[in-house]
Amino acid sequence: MSRSAPLDRSSASPIVLVHGDFGDGIESWGAPCALIGKRRPTVVIDRPGFGEDFPEDTRFSIAGEARALLDVPIAMGIPCFHLVGHSYGGLIALEMAITQPELVRSLHLIEPPLLDLLPEQPPVRELDRRGRWIVDHHAEIGDEAATEAFFAMIGAERAVERLRGTPDWDRLCAYAPRFARGQLAGSYPSSSLTRLAGTVPVGLYSGGRSHPALRLIAVELANRINGAHLLDVPEAGHAVQMAKDVFIDALLDLARHADRAWEERDSVARTNPDREQRALG
Repeated sequence: MSRSAPLDRSSASPIVLVHGDFGDGIESWGAPCALIGKRRPTVVIDRPGFGEDFPEDTRFSIAGEARALLDVPIAMGIPCFHLVGHSYGGLIALEMAITQPELVRSLHLIEPPLLDLLPEQPPVRELDRRGRWIVDHHAEIGDEAATEAFFAMIGAERAVERLRGTPDWDRLCAYAPRFARGQLAGSYPSSSLTRLAGTVPVGLYSGGRSHPALRLIAVELANRINGAHLLDVPEAGHAVQMAKDVFIDALLDLARHADRAWEERDSVARTNPDREQRALG
């Protein structure tokens, strides 16, 4: 399912937003989308298995989710867009940009758990171990314990204390079966970065109060992706998008630069197609 701000009110290419685990699109993006949508069209997508029933034996892969989500803007008649992924949604957004770079004007990754990037780092190894434990033991410990373990894993124990016993806590627990059926973040290969087109501008975002492993990965991604921009927000947690203008201004600034570069390439392709073909080759 997708939800969008009106796409005909602006000539600017839209922002497509992909959420992480334990929440659907609006729960993850509602507040920032309300701000972004004042300046540029937005499309919020629910990942497969969120907000819908699925058979108990269903499994979800990162590549499969990427293919499914790419169908949404295509079906909406959107020829190209800026792509933003939060947490696990960042892995899916990365795979989307790798699969069809001709659709993606810029890629924005908010603390993607690309654990295979730094497997030797103790905080990364521990995050991977705990995530695998939740998936392996979900059936025996149940939804509530799995949800508590997930938030403890990312250092958000206070959120559990604040929400336990509320309708919001019940809603979060309902996402545990979906988490247990997703591809393990640690199994997504860091070698995928070599398939990312160099023409796609990349923004990376990290929170100063977030998990050390996720911060290490964001910095390493900035080092490995040529020309990537890293925004570190000291007061933010893992959901850096909740930093409001600090995050949104950086996102839209990179989007504007990417639009100009995209339009320049289009101009070159129209006026000198042989030169453009050589550049692509």
